Amino acid sequence: MAMDQRNGDRLLSAILDSARAEAEAILAQARGQAEATKQEAQAEAGRIAQEAEARAAAARQDVLERSRTNADLDSRKQALALRRAIIDEAFASALSQLCALEGAEREGLLEKLLLENAEGGEAIQPAGADAPILGAMLDSVNEKLAAAGKKPLSLGPARGDIAGGFFLAGPSYELNCSFEALLRDVREAEVGNVAKLLFG
Repeated sequence: MAMDQRNGDRLLSAILDSARAEAEAILAQARGQAEATKQEAQAEAGRIAQEAEARAAAARQDVLERSRTNADLDSRKQALALRRAIIDEAFASALSQLCALEGAEREGLLEKLLLENAEGGEAIQPAGADAPILGAMLDSVNEKLAAAGKKPLSLGPARGDIAGGFFLAGPSYELNCSFEALLRDVREAEVGNVAKLLFG
């Protein structure tokens, strides 16, 4: 289990390192775009100021203030949209890396998810890619569940709506243990920390 934790920590560290590097490149591009937008807005404000030179000082000041405010709002909206896009891309990349896991790492993650979430007696509805792996480990997992006083699991039909992981279907409930749900939970819990790591 300690090995699984270390693998999980290494995986999360690798995901964050990859996301950080990708975010730095996207953020550099975003800064360039934001600066260009700001310069265009300043140039437009200058043009308006020149055209308004003949008008009263109060009218000119009003136009300049509105232009600055609009440019600032547009720049902030664009920066927020770019940050959201960067975070979306970071988590999409993390999902791709999670789905690309193979061998012992993938088996260890799936087994951990089963043992931590199964109450006993559920049917496992696996992602297509994980159906053979979960089928092969079912006896071993059921032995561990039996040792914990839980009923055995059964293997249900594969699902085409998830890329990795599985659902646990009980008599009156369904528990989403897909890789998508796993990352969604991480995102909800850690989005503030991820944003801080990516943007400072």
